[in-house]
Amino acid sequence: MKTPVVTQKRILRDVIISVFIYALPVLLMLLSFKISGQRPWKDKPATTINK
Repeated sequence: MKTPVVTQKRILRDVIISVFIYALPVLLMLLSFKISGQRPWKDKPATTINK
């Protein structure tokens, strides 16, 4: 049985929206690093001294 064209278009639309929602936080994080100039992967973590 063949899937109707309308259903195929809805599935494709839903997949595109899902990928966008999934990727949006990563893209915003990279954009904020670009704007602020931060490079957390290059900085050494601060050491804590417990006394």
